Amino acid sequence: MTEPRILFAGTPEISVPLLRALNENFNVVGVLTSCDKSVGRSKALVPSPVKSVALELGIPVLQFDSLRTQAREEVKKLGADTLISFAFGKIFGPLFLDLFPNGRFNVHPSALPMLRGPSPIQFTILEGLKEATISFQNLGLKMDEGEIWGTTSFELDGTETTESLSAIVAAKAAQFVPSLLRDVVAGKVEPKAQEGEASYCTMIDRSTGLLDFCRPASELHRIVRSCNPWPKAWARINGSDIAITGVWGGFKELSEEEAADLPAPGTVVGMRKDRGIGVACSDRILWITSLQLPAKKDLDFKSFVNGNRWILDSRFE
Repeated sequence: MTEPRILFAGTPEISVPLLRALNENFNVVGVLTSCDKSVGRSKALVPSPVKSVALELGIPVLQFDSLRTQAREEVKKLGADTLISFAFGKIFGPLFLDLFPNGRFNVHPSALPMLRGPSPIQFTILEGLKEATISFQNLGLKMDEGEIWGTTSFELDGTETTESLSAIVAAKAAQFVPSLLRDVVAGKVEPKAQEGEASYCTMIDRSTGLLDFCRPASELHRIVRSCNPWPKAWARINGSDIAITGVWGGFKELSEEEAADLPAPGTVVGMRKDRGIGVACSDRILWITSLQLPAKKDLDFKSFVNGNRWILDSRFE
């Protein structure tokens, strides 16, 4: 394999450290990213995090609504022969993939074939995995089914949110991928077929975050963390929806927390200054550390109780 001329495809913040690392170690001839989006009342167009960094680095940026003839022609002009994708957000068709004879690679934050699909970081938390993995794989026509060039894994402590775990994955991918790609270029590694039974993750939406306190506390704990910062876990109390944005403890603390005689699920059992607002679940207490009322600021539990003492005498629906 010759020295690659890389087209990097990515969009959100999680992709940025890898783009920087590849640019430092290889020849990144272009960046493919999602189109600018209008935000706020002004509808001002805002570039993706990857586009902003590409412009900072002086790398040509390509943006298309679809990856059809025009997109392929523009890519050809760059002379890219290697595609590396990390959280790009669109599906690559066969004609587009054929533009890269030196390799088509994808970075996927799971131990493939586990958690194929669009939300592997959220589902790593939702499923209570004790370890997170990043896979560097071949891009194929079917979602996340390509051969694996290598993986890297690290332990989780059960306090991770989607936001914090994404930041860790971003940093580790930036360390892992360039060194592995160098070995691929040198012919030191060979890809291996995915082994084991495949599992799949779906898109996350508001329904994911609905908390049912008749369920085990550990399950709700995972939902809260997986839905932070978006779409936020929530429940109804006194006829109104309230966002639950933080919970106490990790794997160790939850395993040591003993169940007691509990009132009906959803009942607020009180507040502990070292844990939060306690809510009875099916098996034990869930300790909430931060909450947010509609159209209000996200508050830590002490600040929330100071202005909303009613919650200590309430029950979630």
